[in-house]
Amino acid sequence: MAAARPVRPPWKSGFVLVCKKCSGNKRLDLRKWLEHRLAAEGHADEVRILKVSCMDICPKARVMAVIPPGQGHAPGGCFAVDPVSEREDFYRQILKILPDSLPETH
Repeated sequence: MAAARPVRPPWKSGFVLVCKKCSGNKRLDLRKWLEHRLAAEGHADEVRILKVSCMDICPKARVMAVIPPGQGHAPGGCFAVDPVSEREDFYRQILKILPDSLPETH
């Protein structure tokens, strides 16, 4: 039996998981908004927004999203995002995945 082979994904810097169940009936499709925003700012090849099945964390009026740890300078984590009022803040978290993103120093 052959061993599993590593494959280079089409995205360069990382990915974000967005629950399709949470975003399926909201005022705004967070996944699509993120994809359009990344493309508009020239980051479509860098970060992939992946729609995944239910994560079994169902927040009211929010969308569950995960930034896996260890990508770029993003701390990673599980986020319950209001798809209207918190999308910009979550987008800034995603930008930390990019290689030219530097961690903030205080």
